[in-house]
Amino acid sequence: MPKLCQPTALEDLALKASVKYLRVVGEQIMDILQDSTQIEMHLDEYIGMLNLLFDINVPCYLFDKLKTEVFREISALEKDIKKSVDMKAYPTKFITKMRVAVQLAEVVMSRHLRVLHFCTGLIILDMGSMSGGWKTEEVEHYYINGLNTMTNLRSVTLAYDCTDRILDMLAMTAPHIQHIDVSNSKYITDVSVDRLLRFKNLQSVQLHRTSITLEGYANLLLYGEELTDIGKYDEIGRVLEYIDEWYPHKKTFKLKKFITTYATSRHLQILCEKCPDIDTVSIFHNVMLIDLMLLIGINKLSTLKFLSCDFFADRIKDILEVKGCNLTHLHLEHVDQIDHNALMYISQYCPDLKTLSFYNCQLLDSTSVYIRKPSIPPFMNLERLTFAAQGSQKHLDFLLRNALKIKYISLGTQAPTCDQLFNNILSTNPLQYLEEMRIIHSDQLTITTAYKLVNNCPNLKYLKELEGWAMVKECELEGFKKYIKLRNLDLDITPWRKIEE
Repeated sequence: MPKLCQPTALEDLALKASVKYLRVVGEQIMDILQDSTQIEMHLDEYIGMLNLLFDINVPCYLFDKLKTEVFREISALEKDIKKSVDMKAYPTKFITKMRVAVQLAEVVMSRHLRVLHFCTGLIILDMGSMSGGWKTEEVEHYYINGLNTMTNLRSVTLAYDCTDRILDMLAMTAPHIQHIDVSNSKYITDVSVDRLLRFKNLQSVQLHRTSITLEGYANLLLYGEELTDIGKYDEIGRVLEYIDEWYPHKKTFKLKKFITTYATSRHLQILCEKCPDIDTVSIFHNVMLIDLMLLIGINKLSTLKFLSCDFFADRIKDILEVKGCNLTHLHLEHVDQIDHNALMYISQYCPDLKTLSFYNCQLLDSTSVYIRKPSIPPFMNLERLTFAAQGSQKHLDFLLRNALKIKYISLGTQAPTCDQLFNNILSTNPLQYLEEMRIIHSDQLTITTAYKLVNNCPNLKYLKELEGWAMVKECELEGFKKYIKLRNLDLDITPWRKIEE
């Protein structure tokens, strides 16, 4: 049985009640403003008054929670409008109500959030995708003025809209930055490389889909003394090859991550020689260009992601036999030839594996008459399993029966699930450490399995996507919700994704 819910803090109760009040006022505004003319004349005035009311009474540190609650309530309000008003029969009324509902979101736009210069002690700044690259030139001077006083920054995210000028200003005002993400910013060019090198403590920089060239990346690696992560870059292998050819005196780099969809055998050879600290490799296999066995030369490898290869033909088994003892994360995407023996090899060669993911793989029945017997308990340290692949119930049964420490399970739409499968699993493995279970879709699971998981898993906090279980009726789901509420269980069953009716 999951843990009991703790009493909600008065602060949170007040915040939720304030958002409920916002909805009530919004519905009253809808009744007052009946047509587009009235909306144009008075809606901004009403929204401005609400904005001021929330701005004065809600502390700054609660704005993030306020945003979440407001958006959740507005989504529910929009859903109710769609149910109560026929858009085809009453288009004007429908549009009027929807416009009011949408503009209620402006209450979270506090005047304090429109300026940055007062945040002088800020350490982490995440501006998300900003304008999405649509208004880069228009907003540039606002960010320059706002960031000018933030001398204590250590981490900055300015995706899409960052420019060379913004980085130049940051290099002068916040020289101790360690992490920068300016991905998808087309105005970041090789000019910014010199700016980035002025951050002497810079460890991580994300430059995916910027205008920095191969030569720019090479200079970053050559002169960025503390750089350990440059994010995803498909030409990173060519960068290493370029450095090896033109700067042979440069012995090693501190790079820890190698993420690319293009690599050759020569690139892996240089990687092993020049980057002794590499612990994460994500690689797309091209049988004409690369020999994956070269990965065994990476001594500190702990996270491995394979895309588009064959488990036996491309010698994944042999790589795991040599390097598996150090692996904690293994991701297999579009990997073929995975059968029961392959799962057994993974479990035996990777005893410390904590995260295992299968994406778009097709797991097969055993292709060999001989089934390997385990010499050590399979998957004894596995904590996270993602199974978004085709397979049989035998595969899931083997994985989940043995993963005694599993905390997170995510099963995709093609995962074969049924009540009997979980009966068998729970009879051997009570899933006592399980915290989150997400089954996106099932044609055979019933509400019985949901009750069994609740009654058997003492640490369960999230049971997601029950709406995707075809055998679960709406009345059964409502009864399950009441069961949780009456017993005051700390269990979240709201779906991650919105399911349209």
